[in-house]
Amino acid sequence: MLNPLRLTGLMWLLALTAPHTVQADEAASWWRPSMLVDYGVVVAGGATLGILSQIAPARGSGIGPSFDAKNPSAILDSRYSGQLGRKFLYENTGETVSARTVGLAIVPVGLWLVAQEAFGPARFGEERGLRVHEAGVGLAETLALSLTVTNVLKFSYGRLRPDFQDRVRRFYCNQPDHQGVACTGNEATLDPDPAKWQGLLDDGRRSFPSGHASTTFALATYAILATGGRFVWSPDATASSRAWGMGGQVSALALASYVAWTRVRDGRHNLSDVLTGAAIGTAMANLAYWRRFDSDGNTRRRPYDVAASFASNTAGLSFSVGW
Repeated sequence: MLNPLRLTGLMWLLALTAPHTVQADEAASWWRPSMLVDYGVVVAGGATLGILSQIAPARGSGIGPSFDAKNPSAILDSRYSGQLGRKFLYENTGETVSARTVGLAIVPVGLWLVAQEAFGPARFGEERGLRVHEAGVGLAETLALSLTVTNVLKFSYGRLRPDFQDRVRRFYCNQPDHQGVACTGNEATLDPDPAKWQGLLDDGRRSFPSGHASTTFALATYAILATGGRFVWSPDATASSRAWGMGGQVSALALASYVAWTRVRDGRHNLSDVLTGAAIGTAMANLAYWRRFDSDGNTRRRPYDVAASFASNTAGLSFSVGW
């Protein structure tokens, strides 16, 4: 069986070496072959997330105590209680901000970014389609890169979550063989569906870094940059647009920070997990945005200028391309 990390590495290699041989035409004059790389990165990121979310992390923990499935009671030692003794909260119900909520937040952020480019100043002209594309695909690439880096690190480090001891008790004390785990008989299950128990136990070894933090900071940072490029530091910015644009930027940063804080408060992550996740999301958003837009909010790519001329005895097609 192919090692998951080698498989994801192969997908990223294919994505970053996608062929650049597509003819441009008048109907899509803003499109260019180099965009195939963008699409490849998004697809590879989604595939990486799908693969790594279905397999258990590395056996040992690269940070902090390690869990031995052959001797599960060892991790319940009281010396680990300060690090791993938090209470398990049911996924998507007990958490302050669920993964489902973070996922749904992508929709309004994406719609906002596309709308602000679609209804931008008249001077955009033929660039409007290109700007909409760059804003939308840039956000998708930001999330793909953030989730890829986050999940590769989760798989590689296998750090135990702060609620891992409670997960172990709930997992083993609701099975016929407790494997040496001391039980009171009152331990609640990890989930009403026993088929999900193993997955939730494995998820307890995916603490570093925080996916909530990397995703929310990726969304917030990209939105902050895109809004700044249109309404704060753009040549078209006015005193009014700067005021509410900066208000939106501060709000986005505050919401992302709040989500990261709840992950620590809820016992899902350590502070270092959310700080690392926030750094990943921020870095990937900057990478995706600045390679598409400059400091004035203008697109770095320029639309193709395609013109065709025909005569009775000759036919010619001329191209002029600006970047």
